[in-house]
Amino acid sequence: MSDRERADAVLEHVAVLAFLYYPGIEVDDPSYSLADDIDWCLARLGDVTDVERERMRALFERAITDPTAAREELFTALVELDGVLAADHPE
Repeated sequence: MSDRERADAVLEHVAVLAFLYYPGIEVDDPSYSLADDIDWCLARLGDVTDVERERMRALFERAITDPTAAREELFTALVELDGVLAADHPE
């Protein structure tokens, strides 16, 4: 998977979760876990540093719960991370 494909997959995961998320979902669906949703997105990143993983975790949370406010920051972070992934995983 290319770095661009990886970034696209992450964005797709976040977009689906943002579309499905609404305040109060935890009350309506006690089995729902925002942390599990974020982990699902993190799994698409592959090998990144712990610092980057935590940064992305916070961005994913904001992008899922308030996509309008966070989408540009998430996109920018993925583009920046794309360079890190390219350096670590030449294809």
